[in-house]
Amino acid sequence: MIYLFMLQKKARLFTCIKLIFFASVLMLPFELLAQNIPSHPAARVSGNIDINGDLSESPWNQAEPITGFYQFEPDEGAPSSQSAEVRVLYGEGNVYIGAILYDDDPSAIERTLGRRDEYNRADWFLVSIDSYFNRRTAYTFGVNAAGIQFDALRTGEGGGGGPGGGGGGPTPPGMDPSWDAIWESAVSVNGEGWVVEMRIPYSMLRFPESDVQTWGIHFTRRIPRLGEVSEWPLVSRAERSNLVARFGQLTDIRNIEPRPNIQVRPYTVGGLNSRESFENPGDAVIETNLDIGGDIKVGLGSNVTLDAAINPDFGQVESDPAVLNLTAFETFFDERRPFFIEGIQIFEFSAGPGELLYTRRIGAQAPIIGAAKLSGRTEGGTSFGILGASSGHNFNPSQNFGVGTIRQQFGDFSEIGSIITGYDAPARDGNGRIQSASGGVDWDLRFLDNRYGVEGFSAFTHRSWTAPGMDSSTGFAGKIWLRKRSGFLNGFAGLDLFSDRFDPNDVGQFRANNFIANIYNFDYQLNQGQSFGPFRRGELGLRGLQRFSYDEGLNLGLEIDLDANFMLMNFQEVRLDLTSERLFGGYDLFETRGLGPWANPSVFELRGAYETDQRRSWQVSPEISLGWYEDGGYAYGFEFEADVDAGTRLSFSGSIEGEWEKGVTAWASNESFLNTESDWYLGERSASPDQLSPEEYLLLENPALLDAIFSTVTPYSEGLYYIPVFGTRDTRSIDFTLRSNITFTSTLSLQIYSQLFLAKGQYNNFQVLQNADDLALLPNYLKRSEFTLSSLQSNVVFRWEYRPGSNMYLVWTQGRQLEDTLNPLAPVGVSPYDRSMGDRISDTFDIFPENALLLKVEYTFLY
Repeated sequence: MIYLFMLQKKARLFTCIKLIFFASVLMLPFELLAQNIPSHPAARVSGNIDINGDLSESPWNQAEPITGFYQFEPDEGAPSSQSAEVRVLYGEGNVYIGAILYDDDPSAIERTLGRRDEYNRADWFLVSIDSYFNRRTAYTFGVNAAGIQFDALRTGEGGGGGPGGGGGGPTPPGMDPSWDAIWESAVSVNGEGWVVEMRIPYSMLRFPESDVQTWGIHFTRRIPRLGEVSEWPLVSRAERSNLVARFGQLTDIRNIEPRPNIQVRPYTVGGLNSRESFENPGDAVIETNLDIGGDIKVGLGSNVTLDAAINPDFGQVESDPAVLNLTAFETFFDERRPFFIEGIQIFEFSAGPGELLYTRRIGAQAPIIGAAKLSGRTEGGTSFGILGASSGHNFNPSQNFGVGTIRQQFGDFSEIGSIITGYDAPARDGNGRIQSASGGVDWDLRFLDNRYGVEGFSAFTHRSWTAPGMDSSTGFAGKIWLRKRSGFLNGFAGLDLFSDRFDPNDVGQFRANNFIANIYNFDYQLNQGQSFGPFRRGELGLRGLQRFSYDEGLNLGLEIDLDANFMLMNFQEVRLDLTSERLFGGYDLFETRGLGPWANPSVFELRGAYETDQRRSWQVSPEISLGWYEDGGYAYGFEFEADVDAGTRLSFSGSIEGEWEKGVTAWASNESFLNTESDWYLGERSASPDQLSPEEYLLLENPALLDAIFSTVTPYSEGLYYIPVFGTRDTRSIDFTLRSNITFTSTLSLQIYSQLFLAKGQYNNFQVLQNADDLALLPNYLKRSEFTLSSLQSNVVFRWEYRPGSNMYLVWTQGRQLEDTLNPLAPVGVSPYDRSMGDRISDTFDIFPENALLLKVEYTFLY
């Protein structure tokens, strides 16, 4: 039997490999000619230049201007409607960027204020510098016509130079604004347009020690009223996945020395917290706190940086939104804490749908005591990083995290990397300690002028416990993909494999293991990315995923996704998406929460979205979705978003999102049943028979029916059964979210966030899982399953950057949350599910709130 199973598994693997081969052959159209990459010399300057938005100083005349900007949006390849001249100078300790951005109508230049790093609706100018010249990453510095600064790390996989229209957004595509540099800029508006002047210290960049250097460089200009983004050099959509590799080259940089970057940023924070008293419900308990800590950044040589945080505080970070999660997996939220997202790219190791490092694990169970990371790059193209952190209550380091990574670049584009993680902490059940490790090797090998590639990884995880009687667990995973990286048809096809014991969740994040998957993804730009008919451009996508379980070879289903995106001539956008899951059947290994597979019904979902003209100062985006299940259930939802810029100082956005399910078959609980000679009993609690005493069972009616239902069910032990119970689930959820920004000056702002989230659900028509394929109706089931969730969260952040790199935050947060779960044995007629929405909203405001008020002051010493 084992031999036959292995033959079947090899046959499936061979079939998947053949599918990958044929799919990759389909992606091999004739090669495009290699793009001509322009170069431009930088001019040397002695002394400093005053940064005042005026380029009339004589040194600027030494630099040859860069001209010839071309549109990325809206008409790719057309000359920019407004001309521009950019000059680059370099001196003893700084690089200088000066830009004259001509405009036919200077009065129409949009000078919208905003918070630093908020890429809002305004006229913008950005420069991206690949000072490593590794053609993969770059430092981006930007400033808008109101003088608001933006800086970020840009990756080679980045998208456009920013939204082409007026909507803007906090983060342009492909950029990580968590990286903050200390640099100078100034702008001015005159009768011909506007002027940008920048001074960027070498200490904010990393570059090799070399007598003569060449840097990659790229300029972006955004004019929102025209829906226009223009670039030098233009990187076409067909090459966008290789963006940094297609930068222009800044040459003749001679005899400059890297400068050490030393920043010390201590902070102090004081606050008040109020909550409801446990001893006297209805009364408030007020607590005060005062804390200190700090961050340190030290440049160790030209290309190595040490970052450390002692007792870090992230009180100014926005709260996570409330969500309704009825799946078998935890909810993963984006990292928001600056220390962990700044420069974290070097530690990223994607393991298929998960990551070997998920920094939200650090500090999730106990406060962080200290953390440090060391990162750098050698002249030979070797990048490395080390991250360590400890957390614990009362400054007792009970949990320890460690990560190490190294990555080597080969040639201009290819690289191989590796990572290792470690974790040591008390087991959650209090029985000894858990120790785990994970690691792997990944590769991204590119050829034919970076247009094709082979990428993949091989990884392992290992967990062990110090408590006696606990077995260790080791798992492995890997993938191999063939990718076409550029052209009007691009995508990839590949094979993923994850064993049933692969589990990186102590330090990383991963939802579902135990599968072998053939995956493919194709995108096609209609009419080679140019306009046609009523459309400015259009794109079609096809994605597919066929999975089998690794351990038993069960069919987990075929998923197919078809999507179409169109931009109309008036800059409105339309998106359509059709998805099918388990098209020809398939099993779910995790819905039963550990009690075996279940033949999940097929589902089809249709989704449509629309966005108004991006050039306007307001934008609305409605979206609807409809889903149909094979067994008769259905789901539908809607989302409506609006973004408004009300003048140059006030902007706000709001969204309302609703989701409904009706008659969707889903897991409700795992239950214990007891069978005697003539009767059947149900456990009072949803627990295994080992956890229930004989007194914790309730008599069920109609034993003959139960005899028939359980005749095909495998018993847990003699007379005992532990099986999943399913029901047809009805759910309702609605989410109101509002955000607003009031900007008083370029360094003084007020940010307001609020979310009201209401959800409810109930299960009917209970059934027991007889086997993986069959559910049997259980009409005499004694329990009910109904719930409601109410949440109201608010954040108000007043931020003052009183000097470059130094900030003061005044923060108020309030949270009201209540989860009301019906007692499973409650009498009929008493249900939280039946309360109206108006009553639910009123109930939410009656919840006793938790409040926090804090004042945080941080000061940056720059050496």
